Amino acid sequence: MTQPEKDGLPWWASASTHRPPARGGASYDDARTAENKPATVKRVTSAPAGARGVTDSRRARRDRRAASWFIFPAAFVLTVVTLAPLAYSLFVSFTNWTLTVPGSDQQFIGLANYGRVLASPAFWKTVQVTMTFALSATGLELLLSVAFALMLNQQFVGRGLIRALVLIPLVITPAVVGMFWKLLYDDQQGVFNFFLVSSGLPRIHWLDQSWALTSVVLTDVWQWTPFLVLIVLAGLHSLDVEMLEAARIDGANRYQTFRYLTLPHLIPYLMVGVFFRLLDAMKDFDKIYLLTQGGPGSETSTFSIYAFDTGFRIFQIGRTSAIAWLIALVSFVVSLPLLWVMSRRISREMPS
Repeated sequence: MTQPEKDGLPWWASASTHRPPARGGASYDDARTAENKPATVKRVTSAPAGARGVTDSRRARRDRRAASWFIFPAAFVLTVVTLAPLAYSLFVSFTNWTLTVPGSDQQFIGLANYGRVLASPAFWKTVQVTMTFALSATGLELLLSVAFALMLNQQFVGRGLIRALVLIPLVITPAVVGMFWKLLYDDQQGVFNFFLVSSGLPRIHWLDQSWALTSVVLTDVWQWTPFLVLIVLAGLHSLDVEMLEAARIDGANRYQTFRYLTLPHLIPYLMVGVFFRLLDAMKDFDKIYLLTQGGPGSETSTFSIYAFDTGFRIFQIGRTSAIAWLIALVSFVVSLPLLWVMSRRISREMPS
């Protein structure tokens, strides 16, 4: 017996045609077809490269705009405090302003002040004295700082205390340094002449015409050698200890180690220290003024003292401004070779 027919159709036709409905109202065949289809994964595609670039540039502009608002107050104060007086002094250098002549600040004379200063023998004497003082003091400080730094870099009892004592001259006010050393240089009651007389040697007139500049140089060396000692010590602490040990194992003595390893490593530090000290020595004023007031005569008259005498003894403000700008020009010319060497060395050491 075969299975009874349903609705006039054989059992096999009825089974293949009438399927149970699929979920959601779809037919059974549609559901089977959907099940047999491979699942598709929707890919999350990022924005095009051009859109990303536009977004990044907008974000960068927004960050720069925000940063500029934070920088603006400091830049404004710097402009008002620094650039505005510089611009005004440049304008004054083109005038015939003399404090004892009313209305002279409105007399525009162009480059006449610069011509008078450059034609003055006193100015060129000042250039000679300033360069002699700056180069002599910086050279001695450089040599002494390397020697002291090498000694202070060794291990010994009380090294920390000695390092602290070496820094004392650096923290003393230059005016106090000038007054202190003037007492030491005193002809009758000075400490230096006391030891000379006690040793059977003649007194030395430290602040007379033949010794004045030397005395000023010695005072500056005493005060600023610790500054270069700190810089050299920083360079010695950054030296590779393993490299030094390898050199000693290979048989290098102390001189060879210093000549071929330590000194080349210290050159960038020495150049930075010399740059700062040279510029600072060229504008030194308070210590020299308290020691000699630029004398005897003009033997210790540096740039700053020459400008001070012109402005506050002769009261020629216009010419004083011209002197100040010429001093800035000379300082730039002197420091230019050192800046060039430093920039070449930095560019050579930077990875390409």
